[in-house]
Amino acid sequence: MTARKRAAPAPKGRKGSTPRKRVTRKSSTRKQGTSESSGRTKSTLAAPKVGRREKSKDQIRKRIVSAALQLFESKGFDATTTKQIATRAKIAEGTVFNYFETKEDIALHFFELEVDHAIDTVRADPRLRQAPLEEKLFALVQTQLDYLAPHERFIGASIVAALRPSSKLGLSVQSLALRNRYLTFVQELIEESTPEDGMNMLSWVAPQAFWIYYCGVLLYWLHDGSAGKQSTLAFLDRSLKLGVAVLRKGAVQ
Repeated sequence: MTARKRAAPAPKGRKGSTPRKRVTRKSSTRKQGTSESSGRTKSTLAAPKVGRREKSKDQIRKRIVSAALQLFESKGFDATTTKQIATRAKIAEGTVFNYFETKEDIALHFFELEVDHAIDTVRADPRLRQAPLEEKLFALVQTQLDYLAPHERFIGASIVAALRPSSKLGLSVQSLALRNRYLTFVQELIEESTPEDGMNMLSWVAPQAFWIYYCGVLLYWLHDGSAGKQSTLAFLDRSLKLGVAVLRKGAVQ
């Protein structure tokens, strides 16, 4: 007789229960991959919304500043109201206040743009890196004057407004911070154009003296009736050469 083969033992488990099916890693990986893909899709869709919001805010800010500058130039700084600015910008007056507390804050923002533009222009010009100090300072001031040129009436009015004790354009925290940023850049230009052993007391006070000088140039420019403001540029060229020569002479002594 042939011996019967024993049947394979049944898997252990609870009595009467059906053995559980194993969940393969493949299916688990698929679920996880789907979840991660879904997460990436959601984050990818959400990102542009933030960008669009910021872009929209920037566009509104530009509209407010543009409208304000047009009114400052045509009606005068003192005569312009925030309501008129809102009307010109085609937004509600309350929206203006969401971006700027007063029209003086709009003016300060414009001057911040002017300073940023001048600094960036000088830094981006490779020719100026090895140029003499007087040439760097000439380029800086000329860039500022070119930026301000379309708004002469407003610039003159802002200088008068800055003389008022209560004006933000004068001795406010914002205006002082802007001036310090500008003069810090002037100090950088002086230091990179002066040998280390050539720095002296005049070198450290030069930025403050330059600020007074710049204000004088601005007043000269406002009253310059020559074609293309050539008299201002000639004055700027001569006076900067003289001032830098004095600075270098002090360094030698």
